[in-house]
Amino acid sequence: MLRYICILVLIPFIFMLSGCATIIKGNNQMVTINSEPGDAKVILDGLKGKTPYTAKLSRNKEYVVTISKEGYETEQIQINKNFGLLAIFGNLPWLLVGVIVDLCTGSAYNLNPASVNVVLDKESK
Repeated sequence: MLRYICILVLIPFIFMLSGCATIIKGNNQMVTINSEPGDAKVILDGLKGKTPYTAKLSRNKEYVVTISKEGYETEQIQINKNFGLLAIFGNLPWLLVGVIVDLCTGSAYNLNPASVNVVLDKESK
């Protein structure tokens, strides 16, 4: 009987420890961009760099990354935001308030793909 009481007492605490996604995940996500061959130019939402490249992106929007290198065909990859159901479950103790906060801050979303790997094709002459 004591075992069941302990379990019933611990369940709400486990949900509270999960917290809302804004606290646990934050509203940004690191996305890595790699190319073969390396040292390709990356343009992503006004940011510029060379592969391998890691960007800290807001979870609340979608992106198009352009990867190019002289002598190779340019590639564009879409990075989408997907709703994460864990944002809802983590907010069970806080109910609607936590869900609204996570949706407004973008923390309820995940960026996909989290890692972009592109093989650039040589330009045909």
